[in-house]
Amino acid sequence: MKAYDDTDKARHDQAKQRSLEAIDARLARHEKVTRITLILVLILAGLTLALLANHLFGHSN
Repeated sequence: MKAYDDTDKARHDQAKQRSLEAIDARLARHEKVTRITLILVLILAGLTLALLANHLFGHSN
């Protein structure tokens, strides 16, 4: 009976480890997508600011 309990515990621990690895992989993908999105938003904001500045100061002559 003890050997069965140890085997059961080992399987449970392996399943828990796989679950944690899957969660970690999803978190890593989410962080990568978030970082790329943030960079794109910052580039878009910079371009918008440059166009606004060009419009305001370019036509003041």
